[in-house]
Amino acid sequence: MSYIRKSATPSDIHQYDKEYWWSKTPQERLDAALELILYAKALYRANPNNPPLTDGNRILKLRSPAERGRR
Repeated sequence: MSYIRKSATPSDIHQYDKEYWWSKTPQERLDAALELILYAKALYRANPNNPPLTDGNRILKLRSPAERGRR
């Protein structure tokens, strides 16, 4: 179950996040990192102006601006 933490000081929120992260097992942290990497690659591939990724290439930044929806 996830909790929503509220605080008047941002440092408290940072501490809650840190405690949560380090309460995970090493395998859970690796799984979370893999999920973030796959999400970043999906975002990169969603922009048709970016060249295709090959195995071993890293995403450092988008090569062209991503289209943003109007607000």
